[in-house]
Amino acid sequence: MNNSKRSVSIAGRSIVQDGPVFLVAETGTTSNGDMPTTLRLIDAVADAGMDAIKFQMINPEAFMSDRSVTYSYDWGNGQRAEENMFEMLQKLRFRDDEWHRISEHCRTHNLPLFATVDYLDGMKVAVSTGMVAIKIGSWDIRAIPLLRAAAATGKPLVLDLGPAHLSEIDRALEVIAEEKNDQVILLHCTHSQTDDEVNLRSVPYLANTFGFPVGYSADTRDDVPDLVAVGLGACMIEKRATLDAGFFGHHHNKALEPAELKEWVKKIRRAETQRGDYRVKPSREDLRLRTPFFVSLTAAREIAEGETIQRSDLVCKRPGTGLHPDLAHVIAGRTARRRISVDQQLSWEMV
Repeated sequence: MNNSKRSVSIAGRSIVQDGPVFLVAETGTTSNGDMPTTLRLIDAVADAGMDAIKFQMINPEAFMSDRSVTYSYDWGNGQRAEENMFEMLQKLRFRDDEWHRISEHCRTHNLPLFATVDYLDGMKVAVSTGMVAIKIGSWDIRAIPLLRAAAATGKPLVLDLGPAHLSEIDRALEVIAEEKNDQVILLHCTHSQTDDEVNLRSVPYLANTFGFPVGYSADTRDDVPDLVAVGLGACMIEKRATLDAGFFGHHHNKALEPAELKEWVKKIRRAETQRGDYRVKPSREDLRLRTPFFVSLTAAREIAEGETIQRSDLVCKRPGTGLHPDLAHVIAGRTARRRISVDQQLSWEMV
């Protein structure tokens, strides 16, 4: 169990567990590998108030040994699409000069940029374009050379966990540490098809186990898990963004359109504010309402002067301006100094 509050710095922001949530728009597939679409997405993400935008730096030649694999996915409206995976990923690639153009456009919006990098040479492009961090995708948790190269850049790393077991996470962090890099954010991400397997309590568990900040990578449009993750202390939420959820292609139907993304940001910020502090802290309104709505020791019947007060003579009624109900055993057995009317609050002067 590791309860340290490790901080990771990205684009001048200190990211820590239970702190302000760093909101990242995932646009790696929804950019369609098309520059006009990509530039418009950057505009929309900046306008929505996101903290950063993330793309995918893809080279299927580097990680696919079988180029005949087909990939089937939900397109939307109850339809499914099937594509050759190698060809699909090739369409999402950007040239080096295009990455520089993307980076420059992000700078005009003061929008931090980073990418999931899935091949070794991509690390050089990530560095040359000034990306603020490097992400390692779920399927590369065991790609030791890639982990090592990413860590060696000295940039903060965001590590998707996906299907990884605890030992694989531990090994990945060990490799990163060997490169003297301690700037790591872990992302709980799941491709679960049912609510009972989303398991968002992984967020605090991972934070306590490894001592690194932990966030959540959302796989759907649903905002319920995002809000739960914020409540559980997530330091980062990654959400898919698209210009049009009806576009043909991978992940569009799982992404938020510009107006939806803007509303999502507002909702997440509200949840972040409502999460509050790890302590009991009644609100100002709660404290104001203590007096009229708390109860005090009150006479259950009229008690004559000189009469011994019985426990059954005392009840608890509003408002809370009199003696604490817990003093009933102290008052019982004492003598009334004067007549006490029914429903009259007791005070020390009366006994």
